[in-house]
Amino acid sequence: MSKRTPLGVQNDLKSSIDSFHARAKAIKDSYYEQRKAIFDDTRLSAEAQNEDAAKLLDGTVAQLATLKGEQDSYVQNLKDSLERDLRGNQPTDANSVLLRRDAAQRARQLGDEREALAALQDAVRNDDVSLQHAIGYVGRQQVWVNVGEAYRAAQPATADIAEALSFVDEATSDVGYRLGNQMTYSSPSA
Repeated sequence: MSKRTPLGVQNDLKSSIDSFHARAKAIKDSYYEQRKAIFDDTRLSAEAQNEDAAKLLDGTVAQLATLKGEQDSYVQNLKDSLERDLRGNQPTDANSVLLRRDAAQRARQLGDEREALAALQDAVRNDDVSLQHAIGYVGRQQVWVNVGEAYRAAQPATADIAEALSFVDEATSDVGYRLGNQMTYSSPSA
């Protein structure tokens, strides 16, 4: 298991997102400078200036889309990495794979937080780690706070990773994050 701390993950995520946004700002700043140079060039006809400006805009939009894709990939890779750390090394023999699959299916069928807590308590009593992980995962996806806390208590070795993953999930799905991305990666105005 990785030695990542929740605070370290939070700082890395913020730093990386800030870096992506700074790169997007630099792309837009460059666009505005080049656009100004195009329209300041008196050797070009108005039609040529408009054509060059349109090409520049298309290139800039493509650069911003590529950068947004890099950011989305970074966030998804971070989530995937934290998920792997949370699960730990898992055996790949057929029996272990079947146990995990069955545990995941059972956890997905849980109807509410109360039922999930009862199933998690049973899994803890029976030392069924696969079911504990599956219920913890479903609890996190359903935002069942009590299930998350009970899972962290049952699996203290993964508590920091679970906290970091929860932070990343929340930070990259809230309205502020989405609105910030829309503004950052929007097409530059003419």
